[in-house]
Amino acid sequence: MKINVAIVEDEEKAYKNLETQILQYAKLENCEIEIKWFQNGYDFLSMKDRVFGVVFLDIQLPEINGIEIAQRFRKSNKVSSIVFITSLAQYAQLGYEVDAISYLVKPVNYTTFSIVFKKAINWYYMNEQCDMIIELPGGLYKISVDKLMYIEIISHRLIFHLVDGTLEKTGTLNSIEELLAPFSFLRCHNSIIVNPKFVNGVQQNEVIVGSETLQISRTRRKSFLEGLSKWYINKGGNNGLL
Repeated sequence: MKINVAIVEDEEKAYKNLETQILQYAKLENCEIEIKWFQNGYDFLSMKDRVFGVVFLDIQLPEINGIEIAQRFRKSNKVSSIVFITSLAQYAQLGYEVDAISYLVKPVNYTTFSIVFKKAINWYYMNEQCDMIIELPGGLYKISVDKLMYIEIISHRLIFHLVDGTLEKTGTLNSIEELLAPFSFLRCHNSIIVNPKFVNGVQQNEVIVGSETLQISRTRRKSFLEGLSKWYINKGGNNGLL
């Protein structure tokens, strides 16, 4: 496991203390961590091509404070974990506005640090794994699997039906099915893959996904219903079938 960590801190002493604790954690947990130090917020925000799993962000920085840095950062990044560093705990309470994981009060001790850091890493990986990158004309596009209701293929065009719109690209349904396998997506038809999270019911040869009614093919019906029942059992819910 490798994770990139950013430390946005203007005080070298505070940075060195945090760096030491990160390296200690890496050694004890047998993980690879790469650290990048930023002494001001503008340098950090300019790193558009670098993905950080965890960002340690001092609240009291010159020119632009940590809260404002986090607000700007969140406009383009919803996945990375943010941990505020502060001398005054009350400032860190503003962290909920930018989905901060937690905060550390200076001077930081290792016991507290290790608990917060582990939580931040786990949160990052959980969110990263819920995103997928698809290539569209004009560039790459990141979508949340949690917003993806179903995918269908029509005339060699893949159509991604999201809760807030649709996206289209050329491709094969088999390749998308393989990509979505870890998220328990189910094929109900040769041309349709659905997210069981959005299944509201099944009636004969139809499945209701969100507000849409989709066809279940005769050859796929048995495996689809078995997969759907298994998903509900694993989630601890009832089957919700009509």
